[in-house]
Amino acid sequence: MNDTNSIIILGALLFLMLIVSMVVQGWRTRRSPMGRVVGIASDLRYNRKLCERINGGGPVARFKTGNWDKNRERIEFTPSEVRDELAKLYETIGEVNATIDASQTHGSKSYMGSISIDKMLEMIMPLQEQIQNWVYENMNNPEYLPKKRGLLHR
Repeated sequence: MNDTNSIIILGALLFLMLIVSMVVQGWRTRRSPMGRVVGIASDLRYNRKLCERINGGGPVARFKTGNWDKNRERIEFTPSEVRDELAKLYETIGEVNATIDASQTHGSKSYMGSISIDKMLEMIMPLQEQIQNWVYENMNNPEYLPKKRGLLHR
């Protein structure tokens, strides 16, 4: 091998190691307590924007529940009032998603008349603010951040 090929291979290996490191760090962050809460906050932000789009006459789509479904039992460190309100909201979202599914299955928009988007917005807005405040208050708390592990730390 000549020097040019060696440099290219070394550069490719370093680039690959950088990508793997970023993927592992992202995975570790999502699994941390803070990552769980931020994931739920992200779903709330999406759901709020979806409500606003539907109110504006935009297309109806399913509301996101993935982070809540995955982490509802794993956010016991958040205030109980927030958890209770989240449970109520996501119960309502589950009912709305079932209505949306029925509407799409039957090809009828008459099902959509029973959905109260304004009520959902009233539930989402204060929750989003409470979670955002909790994140700001705890963003430097090592208890909630991802654990830093290197090659020598186990």
